[in-house]
Amino acid sequence: MSATFLGIDVGSTRTKAVVLASGGSDALAAAAAATPQGEADGVPVHVPGAVRDAVVDTARRALAETGPEARARLGGIAVTSVGEEAVLLDAGARPVGDVPTWFAGVGHAPAREHAEELDRRAPITGLRHPEYTVHTLGWWARTRPAQAQAAATLTDLGSWLLSTLGPGELVMDHSHASRTGLFDAPTRSWRAEALDVVGTGHLALPRLVPSGTVVGELGADAAAALGVAPGVPLVTGGHDHFCGALAAGARSPGDLYISAGTSEAHLLVTDSLDPAATADSEVGCFVTDGLYYLHAALPSGALYLTWTRLLGLDPAAPLDALLDAEPVGSRGVRGRLAADRRLSLEDVPVDVSPATLLRALMETTAVASRDLTRDLSRTAARPVALRLLAGTPVASPAWRELRSVLGEGAAAFVDAREATALGAAHLAARAVTGELPPPLPRRAPDPEVPAARREEYARAFGGTALP
Repeated sequence: MSATFLGIDVGSTRTKAVVLASGGSDALAAAAAATPQGEADGVPVHVPGAVRDAVVDTARRALAETGPEARARLGGIAVTSVGEEAVLLDAGARPVGDVPTWFAGVGHAPAREHAEELDRRAPITGLRHPEYTVHTLGWWARTRPAQAQAAATLTDLGSWLLSTLGPGELVMDHSHASRTGLFDAPTRSWRAEALDVVGTGHLALPRLVPSGTVVGELGADAAAALGVAPGVPLVTGGHDHFCGALAAGARSPGDLYISAGTSEAHLLVTDSLDPAATADSEVGCFVTDGLYYLHAALPSGALYLTWTRLLGLDPAAPLDALLDAEPVGSRGVRGRLAADRRLSLEDVPVDVSPATLLRALMETTAVASRDLTRDLSRTAARPVALRLLAGTPVASPAWRELRSVLGEGAAAFVDAREATALGAAHLAARAVTGELPPPLPRRAPDPEVPAARREEYARAFGGTALP
């Protein structure tokens, strides 16, 4: 039996663990549990100790399912996590407090307050999103000053978890650093001056390493808890979106990964970043091969959940059944998604049916995705060679047709089950063997959309993707 690798994904709501054989694309075993979440003074938080307990238990169950031979051949462990959440640690590497979740919004006010000074004193390539770690540090300094002063350093949640599994150095990988607002991607260097701006200048930043770097080995206590031998290499993972993209097959410049969840993430892989062109874009280091990414998102899933409920429909019902064979163009109803997350609908008849409105919303998000993809392509000065689409909507033939026709670059659909945890396992395998495992298998191609139907799409929405 070939070596096996453990990938762990600490998500906002679920923690997943998968065990992968070095040459395989499907998991040998998997386990999942809720990611423990609490609340502190009205702020949703992740409690580091509770999260660690959940991680160890989930990983133990996944490993137990594989059997003794696979456990004996465990060759590496890597952890991926939500990218903007940072653990503040004291001089003894102990967390000084709970971690505000990335969606808590605590950094939005500091982001507005410090934006100009950050750009002046600590410029970086790309924009600083309000959810970036540096703004949360401003919140710590303002609302939790005693804990902030007790901290000596910080790292991302995944890297901290990895460091608790055995002897090893506290580090941060480049992809997580790219989501801090303290890091310049093209130079792969910290902009520590930003810490002074937000009131945490006493903090030391961890050593930077690429994703997929061996930084330690599994200790005896953690090994006993997992049911494996000590000494297994501990490998840096990466940001969860980017690990998912890696597992899905986004590995070359021009590959675009679209993860259709509540927030529809668009991730374009590229081999260079132009600081001038990307000034207003989310950019950073990808998880493999010295590549970069441009990132943007649409609220597609949130829009779908909101409107199915408003229309009295079941959001869990199959999309094709809800659409009820509505025609291309939604009988003239048109929608537009603005950058401020506002939706406008035009030419809506007073007797419009729920199916017509839902079809119009699906077409609206498909056009918005096409336009966003074009923006990313222009910014990167690189055409989209391949669109890899993943997420729950991939199961719908109607959704696949919309996204095949309305988009840039050839479309391929991926059943990305536990893709983020698999991406972490891929990084562990590459660190130890020097080779990436094959990506997740793609869905069999759908029948080609007839030319006449493509012409309907072109008349309604302009240029469409080539067959």
